[in-house]
Amino acid sequence: MTRLFSPREAYADGQVIDCGDYALRLKVNRRARRISLRIDNKTGEAVASAPSPRHLKDAVAFARARHDWIVGMRRREPERAPFAPGLRLEIRGHPVSLAEAKGVVTPRAEADEDGGWRLVAGGDPSLYARRIERYLRAQALKAFQAETDAFAARLGVSGVRVSLFDARARWGSCTPGRKAIRYSWRVILAPREVFSYLAAHEVAHLKHPDHSPAFWACVSELYGRDWKPARKWLKEQGHSLFRFS
Repeated sequence: MTRLFSPREAYADGQVIDCGDYALRLKVNRRARRISLRIDNKTGEAVASAPSPRHLKDAVAFARARHDWIVGMRRREPERAPFAPGLRLEIRGHPVSLAEAKGVVTPRAEADEDGGWRLVAGGDPSLYARRIERYLRAQALKAFQAETDAFAARLGVSGVRVSLFDARARWGSCTPGRKAIRYSWRVILAPREVFSYLAAHEVAHLKHPDHSPAFWACVSELYGRDWKPARKWLKEQGHSLFRFS
């Protein structure tokens, strides 16, 4: 339930506060060392996290002091683009349009007359969107596994397990001891070079679990070109990937 802000209120984990221009959701993260603030790319809410319930009031004060930043960040939010017939998107840099065909349960790619591609599926709006997302997740898993295997082989590493998540604050993670890498499935909708950079970045962590000069040298070797533009794209435009749903 959303509540109006009250400076004397006792705050609880999961509580949502109506701050007028935006909603502020409170979160207790016991692994955190300090108070943090972010914008939820899916809901548009501001999320203030604290390491314990007793610090939630400090998290609220922290958020209120950064009112202008929150409003400015929310204005940057891209317009929502639900998966629906007619939507145009890119899959690893390849332009694709979504189309509808009754009775098509598993989305299929078809060539357009103009030489482009369209992704065809059926179902009511909510079912259609779920089918398209499942297709994109499957494509992301397949492509990330192939890219990961290719980069890992160059480091003499095999058997890396790849999985996906719907990241909100990070694009990938690597657990070297388990040879496991997780990626945000949404990066399948980013430019091809960004997709490759992310894979090179996470694979490099198999050898260097830090961001030392040796790590970045490994990224450069794997990626084979300047990785800074791709990294910049994720930082400055990556939020646009969350408009798809």
